[in-house]
Amino acid sequence: MYIHPLLAQLPEAVRKAVSDASSLRDFRKNEAVLRAQDHTDFVYCVAAGLLRVVSTGSDEQDLTTHFLKPDEFYLGPHFADQGYQSEVSLIAALPSSVYIIPRRVLRSLCMAYPLIALGLLDMKIRRLAMMGRRMRRVATLSAEQIVGRALYDLTQERADGKRVIDKRIPQSVIASYAGLSRPVVNKVFKEMEARGLIERGGDVFTLSERVGQATDFDALAPQASEMPANPPTYAAPDFDMGLHPDGDTPRR
Repeated sequence: MYIHPLLAQLPEAVRKAVSDASSLRDFRKNEAVLRAQDHTDFVYCVAAGLLRVVSTGSDEQDLTTHFLKPDEFYLGPHFADQGYQSEVSLIAALPSSVYIIPRRVLRSLCMAYPLIALGLLDMKIRRLAMMGRRMRRVATLSAEQIVGRALYDLTQERADGKRVIDKRIPQSVIASYAGLSRPVVNKVFKEMEARGLIERGGDVFTLSERVGQATDFDALAPQASEMPANPPTYAAPDFDMGLHPDGDTPRR
């Protein structure tokens, strides 16, 4: 079972052990993958689809802080212990498939293979940097710029180079992520469409290149660090990594 590019250079036996210890689950649109305050011993890696990371504010309103695209992880608030209590909810913004991996397995991999730990750290740093830029600049942008950047974050690049957004992502989710009301997002969306910045077609909206050129935020999905040109050849560790799949049943 394929899980993540970071594991590509590991010995086949180790990859198989990780695969056997993990599970792949499908989630319907708007179904909770993990709820805030749930206790869990697992990390979550998006295989397909889109998850939104949701925090609940003091007024009990949900706020989408960011999204998880394919090959992105949710590791929890820390990585020091085997289990943790989630501070956020993971909700399927689209029908999604998610790898559910025991934390002890990923922790063992990080200790045995530093490149895995560095790859995860790089993704975390990129995510924090992107969120920091967004927080610093969002107060100075117009509603159109904020919506444009939110839409750009949600795009997927097709083979022809065009960036498209799945029509199944509702405006309420975009509004939650942008920090604007739904009527404002709807108004801006229509204005952008009238100006040719957004085009409807089939199951997607296509974003004009002008929207991408106007944003100085990075695309939402931080890419894992590229593997070295001559990656090291790993030997199987000489200690028990604790990969016992029979003892791990994902719970939410």
